[in-house]
Amino acid sequence: GEGLGDKGVGAAQEHNGKNGVQIQQRPESKEPVSLSLKFSGGDTIKDQLQLARDRCLARLRALELKKHERLAPSDVMFIAKDTCFVGTGSVSNYAGFSRAMRGGVFDGTRRIACVRDVFDRASDRATLHDVIATVSDDAVAMLSVIQKAPRQRLVNEYVLRSSESVDADDGSVDGQYVLQRHDVDLVQYLHEEGYRVLPCQSKAALEQIAAQRIVPVQQSTNHVLMVAPTAFSSNADAALDNHYMQSVGIDPDAPGCATTLREQVLREYNALYTAIVSRGERGAGVRAHLFTHDDHHGTPDAVFPNNWFSTHTDLEIGQCTLVLYPMKPINRRKERRAEFLSRLHAFQRYTHVADLTRHETVSAPRFLEGTGSLVLDRINRIAYAAISERTDPQLAAMWARMLGYTLVPFRSVDAQGRAIYHTNVMMCVGSRVAVICSESIPELKERDTVLSSLRATGKSVVDITQKQVEKFCGNVLELENSYGEQVLAMSSQAYHAFSPDQIAAIEDSVAYIVHADIRTIERVGGGGVRCAIAELF
Repeated sequence: GEGLGDKGVGAAQEHNGKNGVQIQQRPESKEPVSLSLKFSGGDTIKDQLQLARDRCLARLRALELKKHERLAPSDVMFIAKDTCFVGTGSVSNYAGFSRAMRGGVFDGTRRIACVRDVFDRASDRATLHDVIATVSDDAVAMLSVIQKAPRQRLVNEYVLRSSESVDADDGSVDGQYVLQRHDVDLVQYLHEEGYRVLPCQSKAALEQIAAQRIVPVQQSTNHVLMVAPTAFSSNADAALDNHYMQSVGIDPDAPGCATTLREQVLREYNALYTAIVSRGERGAGVRAHLFTHDDHHGTPDAVFPNNWFSTHTDLEIGQCTLVLYPMKPINRRKERRAEFLSRLHAFQRYTHVADLTRHETVSAPRFLEGTGSLVLDRINRIAYAAISERTDPQLAAMWARMLGYTLVPFRSVDAQGRAIYHTNVMMCVGSRVAVICSESIPELKERDTVLSSLRATGKSVVDITQKQVEKFCGNVLELENSYGEQVLAMSSQAYHAFSPDQIAAIEDSVAYIVHADIRTIERVGGGGVRCAIAELF
């Protein structure tokens, strides 16, 4: 959560956004090693942005500004071929920016974002180039100090005037450009435009990441998919091996009872959704695509979308990939609805799709239920898998070969000695912390292998008990808030089940903890907060 320091930048990976990649081979080693990616295409994007900027600056030099009009070259920056950022504050001012728009300086540019320094006005952060750097076509580095109040920047966005636009006296039209949005928080604006924000603690770190064009591989994301439990009920198919599902004292399928149950779970889910998307005090500030489901879909467990798909970036595995997974409960296979897939494809990000769902229908079916079966250390490309009826070892091994991961398989059982159905029930891996119930791994050699792997990759290990697993302490998820900080999301039941020392250990590794009370979803559905969030990378 501290951003990129001067030393931390060198450990990141070279990145060129959506260009192709060539994967360097992992050295043979028993210890997990971070993958290094070398991107083909070199500085193509950087060169294109520099060329667009040079054209603007040439026009700016030819423009005669009046004495009170100021626009410095260091306040002009392109983050995309058709999008220019222009800073205003103590060096450049609105008069100079407006004059440049009217004078044709930005001709050919579709959008101009005026990044306004209203509150800071510090001499060492006086221009745009002092505080922001374009790293790739989908990542922007930014000084941490300007991300939040009282030094945050605000954006006024101008777009090329269409033929329908008319002149106005309210300042909404300036030359060729029309004011589209105003006073938008800069961090929010970047996220809305699909950019990842990389926080930097110093100008030296900012300059280094800009010069080397390096982007850290993401362990956590600020972009998720969620499904509200609008047709939630107990799933008898899933209860066959999910032993964390419990009765609530009512029959959810009886007439009149389902409405009461759904009212309760929707109240709980609203609290979770609010905690996840809120950018206020202690909210995660995550962008969420929120869907619903109806009774006719026949998907009582749709609230747990992380089991049927996962997404992966080019930095992580070499190409942006969507993976579809084979599910054991037959009614859960219906969760792969066309509208969900259409939304994922609409991102135009995933150039490859790996469809494993055929393994559901072969004569000897095998199952691998997404990030329920596979707990991923994306930075080091290690997949932890507790073998069960829903996590087939051969299919997990095939997945690991396909995506270039090292697989760490093991057996995990609950307090009654029954196989734990999903790995993410008993463990979570974050950027710097791992939560795990090591006592659930009965084979001591396997237990030592898992713990050694976690520690060798620099994780602070928080070891929980079987009782804490039953409170969903293992079913937690690291997310990235809008400022690029890591936060840990969990249920209130899990939060209160952690000991004070465990909470302190977690808070040493993340910016803060976000939790919400979803006790009915946990009790009836047998899944916690992690299950309720599907990550979009």
